[in-house]
Amino acid sequence: MEIFKIEGIILNTVDFGDANRVVTIYSKEFGKIEVNAYGCRRARSPLSGVIQMFNQICAEIKKSSQVDSIRDADILKFYPNLTADIERLSYAAIFFEIVNKMTLPKIVDIGIYNLLVNALPVINKKNPQIAALIAIAQFMEFTGFQLNFKKCVRCGKIIEGDASLSLTEGGTICKNCSHGAVKGYSYPENLRTTFETLLNFNWKSENQINFSLRQVYAAQKILFQYVQNILGQELKSIKFLRQIQG
Repeated sequence: MEIFKIEGIILNTVDFGDANRVVTIYSKEFGKIEVNAYGCRRARSPLSGVIQMFNQICAEIKKSSQVDSIRDADILKFYPNLTADIERLSYAAIFFEIVNKMTLPKIVDIGIYNLLVNALPVINKKNPQIAALIAIAQFMEFTGFQLNFKKCVRCGKIIEGDASLSLTEGGTICKNCSHGAVKGYSYPENLRTTFETLLNFNWKSENQINFSLRQVYAAQKILFQYVQNILGQELKSIKFLRQIQG
């Protein structure tokens, strides 16, 4: 029986059978993996309470010819505010669903793992909407899917002043190139500053997360729509957020 150890964060769980779960973990050692947690929903199981979304865990995994399974696990960190506040939970879930859907199994990326580790405490304590937007923007940057916010995607010039933003063309279109109709969003200079601040935010600093509410919602609308365009589907977590916000 081959056993290996991991440190990771639980991205998603799906119940099956009477007491089991399929668990998706973004691990430090192997990237995203999927394992079974047998009996974890039983009250007396040592895995009860450990196998929950957002928990950072260390675990022993039993290798299998079919699906690996969790043999033992301990919580390294958990975030009670995420489950106590439904809006905080929703924003954390959006970030995790995006990571889950836009990463491939067993590809190690320490940048993504560190982003998960650093972002969760901030989403747990600070403004969850802004913290989640920072995390999503930086994740898109890590994976190479990010929109081009600084240069015109048509002529390559550095953007100055107001411009337009096209999701289908992958970024900003300067005034000189937008003489024809641009299918997208208006992109004023203050919104560009907001995106630059999101991308450059240092999770380890004591920076206050303060933005204009109007710019936050404008950035959210663009990022959420762009991610869903890439995936070709509406995310369940985004749909849920819309429902609870009315």
